[in-house]
Amino acid sequence: MADDYDADDKAEAKEPTQSEAWEAVHKEALLEYERDYERERNNIDEAYEDLRFRRGNKSDQWTPEALEARKGRPCHVVNKLPQFIRQVTGDMRQTRPGIKVVPVDSGADIKTAEVRAGMIRYVENRSKAKHVYTTGADSQVTCGIGHWQITTEYAHAGTFNQEIRIVGIEDSVSVLWDADAILQTKDDADHCFVPVDMTLAKFKKQWPNAKAEGFDTRQCGTGTTSAFDNWHSDDYIRVVQYWKKKPMKRTLALLPDGSIEDLTDQVKDVPKEQLEAGLNFLREQKQARIEERDSYKICRYLITMAEVLDEQDWPGMFIPVVPVIGEEVRVGRDVYRHGIVRYARDLQRMVNYYASAETEVVALQPKAPYLGTKKMFQDHYDQWEVANTDNLPFLEYTPDPSAPGGRPERIQPPVASQAIQAGALNVSNDMKAVIGIYDASLGAKSNETSGIAIERRDQQGDTGTYVYHDNFALAIERTGEIVNELFPKIYDTQRTIRILGDDGKPDMVEINKPQVVNGVEKILNDMSSGSYDVMMEQGPSYTTKREAAQAGMTEFIRAYPPAAPVMGDLYAKAMDWPHAEEIGERLEELLPPPIKAKLEADRKQREQAAGQQQPPSPEQRQQEAAQQKQQQMAEQAAQMQMAEAQAKVEKAQAEAMQAKADAERAIADAEKAKTEALIKKAELARLHVENVHGIERDHIDMTRANAAHERDMAHSQDRHTAEMTLQGLGAFREGERHTRDMTSPEPAPAQ
Repeated sequence: MADDYDADDKAEAKEPTQSEAWEAVHKEALLEYERDYERERNNIDEAYEDLRFRRGNKSDQWTPEALEARKGRPCHVVNKLPQFIRQVTGDMRQTRPGIKVVPVDSGADIKTAEVRAGMIRYVENRSKAKHVYTTGADSQVTCGIGHWQITTEYAHAGTFNQEIRIVGIEDSVSVLWDADAILQTKDDADHCFVPVDMTLAKFKKQWPNAKAEGFDTRQCGTGTTSAFDNWHSDDYIRVVQYWKKKPMKRTLALLPDGSIEDLTDQVKDVPKEQLEAGLNFLREQKQARIEERDSYKICRYLITMAEVLDEQDWPGMFIPVVPVIGEEVRVGRDVYRHGIVRYARDLQRMVNYYASAETEVVALQPKAPYLGTKKMFQDHYDQWEVANTDNLPFLEYTPDPSAPGGRPERIQPPVASQAIQAGALNVSNDMKAVIGIYDASLGAKSNETSGIAIERRDQQGDTGTYVYHDNFALAIERTGEIVNELFPKIYDTQRTIRILGDDGKPDMVEINKPQVVNGVEKILNDMSSGSYDVMMEQGPSYTTKREAAQAGMTEFIRAYPPAAPVMGDLYAKAMDWPHAEEIGERLEELLPPPIKAKLEADRKQREQAAGQQQPPSPEQRQQEAAQQKQQQMAEQAAQMQMAEAQAKVEKAQAEAMQAKADAERAIADAEKAKTEALIKKAELARLHVENVHGIERDHIDMTRANAAHERDMAHSQDRHTAEMTLQGLGAFREGERHTRDMTSPEPAPAQ
């Protein structure tokens, strides 16, 4: 037993005290701040230079060397940069993105998501978040970085109910993030520093026992950098919010219905043996799956150069600081961050130089000196000495015959330089090209005359600076994620809260309210159940959408006038003049009975789902029965009227179809007759062609027969002539043979 007590004593002795733990935290914080500052040093210095340049003092836009060189000469500041900055931030003010909440699992529902979105709008409204956002956007567009943060506070001094607030950060440039964070929203950062400078009097009043003087910056961090030089002066002291993710173990339970419960806070004070027994029982009964996970919690420390002043756990899982980035260029590990002023600084210096040079030339014109001999001026030297400063009515001089002209002559004054004017024009055009905003986007008159053409040109101008709008929307989306994640921790009891709709109209809803619906107990607008995600609706504000809806409904009613009686209430409610809602409600009474019945049924269904409908009294039941009977009679009458109208329409349609069929039949008959006529005509033409062909064939046959007859006759005559000739030749030969026979001697008889 003695050994056990000794072991417990040793364990308690090893537990560090709060001062020892804070000392370790302070040391780690200073080292991390120095490391983060070294990486961001160049961006911080350039950002402050951009802000000073935008401010536009002479010492901001003229270097000390240039001012010394132009001592006694004009040094103007024609600051053209604010108009470009206001052009970008003005568009942001007009088209501020809206936050939309959507359910992502089975434990969430659409109605609760709409309530959460209305709660976010309410948080923005009570925080005057529009001005917080635009202040961060001014810094973003000017120097490339802006910040705001989310805090919690009690609604008022007499309540335990907390509220969420979005607040600005006075010096956005001085905020430092984890040097190893790479995401643009910095949600992967391990820590963050938010410096707040306050007067020594306020610091001593708020922390009377804290060290407020005698700081040595060389004892901070490694003492090798100037990161802590601005943490203290004779007038103020810097108190830094040090947001840190502290590792911890979380106990999670997966319940049979699929929901996940975080039991970390419930079991942290339970003895270890009792906790193990309870968890094992749940596992054996298969009532839940219990696991421990590596996780973290967000802790906020307030530190100075000397010590930690305060420590507080943050209820959420996100560091509640939101960065809004301008443009970033990454070269390896180095990040170069800038706004629209960075690349326009040299051009702005040139604008100042050309304006000063032109002023100097013009200012010297009435001060051109007079040229003459000594004799001309010596008798009236007092007049000529002030000739360029006093408005004298005349100047006297002594003629000098030896000098050409014999009188003083003013030297030709300097004239305006065309090179200066051309240079100033070129610099102005170069500045527009570098920033990406041209005359048409700045409001200058252009060739466009129609509204659509002007709008398209303005959109083209916005394309060059759209990166700022996109990053601004991303920052607001990150704000919605942080606020939405805080709802289960801040609004953890049953209460009635105010929300805002898309149109800015307030409404009261109940959250975390137990109720029984159809015999099943459920929680109305349960903030602790389900998972919800945040999306952005970037584009025109609700007022612009309402104006677009008005124009769309107007055109629809013009195109289809019968729609006016059934949508007149919606058309009136979309208007922006006084009493539009009341007029819409009055027009709703004039709607046809079926539409009114449907609207009433939908309204009752919504009230029943929201748990707002009270049990009706007997009088109300009688009235409802009478109303239902009247409604049924009206519906029957309307149905009869509709049936009669439908019958008339069907009869008219049938007659139209019959007339159409008769017309089609007449057209078909005419086409048939026309076709038959064409066929007969074609048949006559064919017979005519056949007759012509027959005549031609007979003529050819007769010609051929005549030719054959003539050929046969010629052949017969030729044969006859040949036969006669052959016969004559035979007779001639026979006569010659007879003659030879008669004249030749007889042969002697043989011996």
